[in-house]
Amino acid sequence: TSWTNAIKFVMNSTDAEFKANLGNYFDVNSLIDYLLYGIVSTNLDGYGKHQLYFTYDGVHWIASVYDLDSTWGLWWNGGSFVSTTYSRKEFQDHKDGQGNLLYDRLEQLFISQLKSRYIELRKDVLSVSHIIQKFEEFNDVCPKDIAQEDYASTTGDGKFTAIPSKTTNNIQQLRSYINARLTYVDAYINTLQEAIPCTNI
Repeated sequence: TSWTNAIKFVMNSTDAEFKANLGNYFDVNSLIDYLLYGIVSTNLDGYGKHQLYFTYDGVHWIASVYDLDSTWGLWWNGGSFVSTTYSRKEFQDHKDGQGNLLYDRLEQLFISQLKSRYIELRKDVLSVSHIIQKFEEFNDVCPKDIAQEDYASTTGDGKFTAIPSKTTNNIQQLRSYINARLTYVDAYINTLQEAIPCTNI
């Protein structure tokens, strides 16, 4: 019932109601972080299907990531990369013709909050050096035999040997992609502007 109420609110509320009452249904900060992280990491299907929501009180829903096979430019089958300037309108939910109404409305109606949170995160968590450091730390502590075992267990008995890619991704590619992607997202976030309703013609 709680989740149904949240869905109905997103679908049926006016813009004014959405801005004023979104926090009655969702942890708005988690939605903002989810949207920003998805754009930065090019989480290509993270708005169309691969997303989780959970709640501590049965009322307010918190956004969380899931799957993440199409991130940091990697195509879902591990065979290629998308451009570092891959736009939000090219993500799966928009390519399917609709877009995720929750995040589309959030991006249209919470621009000042999105911008201020992005500036805050870019200082540390979403800095180029911090993201690359996390990838390098993981690469250093993950033994190659464990990586090979994990790969073998996720290829569906040899049916999906390109997922995940063993050769497409590497640390140098990630360094280059992350740096260029953040440059693009900096400009994208900076150009967001809140629509001003027409009052006269």
